[in-house]
Amino acid sequence: MHKNAHLNKRKQQYGYTILILAMLILPLGLVCYKSYMLDYSIADMFPVLSYRVDVTMQATAHGDDIYLSTYLPQSNNHQRISNIVNNTQLLEFKNEVGGLNTLGTWFGDRVKGNHEIQYSFDVNSSRLEYVLPSNLSIPATYPVSLEQYLKEEEGIQSQHELILAELATIIPNKDIPLSQALKKIHNHIQHNFENKNFSGFTDALTALKLREASCNGKGRLFLAMARAMNIPSRLVGGVIMESGRKRTSHQWVEAYVNGHWVPFDTLNDHFATLPANYLTLYYGDQVLFKHTANINFNYNFNIKKKLTPRVEAQDKLADSFLNIVNLYDNFERVGISPDLLKVILMIPLGAVVIVIFRNVVGIPTFGTFLPALIAAAARETGLLWGIIGFIAIIILAAALRRLLDWLQLLHSPKMAIMLTAVVVIMMVITIIGVNTGMFQLAHISLFPIAILAITAERFAQIIEEQSLRDALKLMATSLV
Repeated sequence: MHKNAHLNKRKQQYGYTILILAMLILPLGLVCYKSYMLDYSIADMFPVLSYRVDVTMQATAHGDDIYLSTYLPQSNNHQRISNIVNNTQLLEFKNEVGGLNTLGTWFGDRVKGNHEIQYSFDVNSSRLEYVLPSNLSIPATYPVSLEQYLKEEEGIQSQHELILAELATIIPNKDIPLSQALKKIHNHIQHNFENKNFSGFTDALTALKLREASCNGKGRLFLAMARAMNIPSRLVGGVIMESGRKRTSHQWVEAYVNGHWVPFDTLNDHFATLPANYLTLYYGDQVLFKHTANINFNYNFNIKKKLTPRVEAQDKLADSFLNIVNLYDNFERVGISPDLLKVILMIPLGAVVIVIFRNVVGIPTFGTFLPALIAAAARETGLLWGIIGFIAIIILAAALRRLLDWLQLLHSPKMAIMLTAVVVIMMVITIIGVNTGMFQLAHISLFPIAILAITAERFAQIIEEQSLRDALKLMATSLV
């Protein structure tokens, strides 16, 4: 007897050893596979910081024809845009490419009520930094395509006597090298003009007279002085990507130097440098958002940081004939979005967390997978509205179940009626969310309907078999 127990213990120890070795060998094997078979470098295997940007526009219309438009980001040598999602309600959409910019427009005829548009995308960006040649002179002539960036225009009074006089004080000799001219203009605006948080239009002359300006006023003054020096330059508009919700956009400038458009930001003192968290949306002196005058309009940017595979690594994986684990590519072929794949891959991890809470911590829940599914659905509603919607649906459906018990219906028709009731309740909550402007509540319809119906059935059953207090306690621990 003692010998058998000893053998069983040895077998158990061997089993644990094999399991631990397998858990070590599997990740090491994947590393070797990527390194030797897919030609990954060590750096390729580490993720990089990227951003998820949600541009949300909200409008309340009163029965007239409406439109809303904004500039949409494009990929370039600084940023790579991917995973674009365009969510809208009832409004039609079109995008127009004009020059360097892409304008997205949402429109509708005889529109009433509250409407929300959410244009979302991922941004992988890198820092740009240029070293300007110290001996490069300012060219006397440029190609015809650059002439528009040398002209005086509204807001950029490059030939005004006050701007020319100011320029003469900082650059008395116009024969200086190009890099020195740009450095003197940049430093003069950076150190002698106060930063002012102002969202309205400020032209170059006003910025000069006030000796203060926001990013757009300083940018136009930079352009006026650069163009007066015969240096092609243009405004660039975008957003500084920082985690959280914001309404503030940003402008900086680019000057044409030796075949390259070089960035400058006098507000934040970036000389010939563009930080990685700058998102470019448009080029030129543009207005970021436009809309019909007969609507109530609001917008914001919601930005989240996240870690993603390196672009170079993704390209290598996509091009390799040995690629057997590219789930994103395979799912996209059948029209399944990457966001849905992320949810699918996270559900097993969620189930593990729930098992730990149930079996180790001792917190009971409505089943093993339900909290993970509810959490996945609440990604769109947010935590607060996810909890509110979940509680409302469960309680209302459970109350209906008690009524059906009174009618003494069989289980199958009872569940069919409850499924229908859950759908109706979710549609009503969605309509309320849209018409009251609580757009996150409108996403409650993404909750898994069958799971909610089964949970409501279980909730009502616990009330009947145990008590209302026990049912509410189980609901609370499931939400935890």
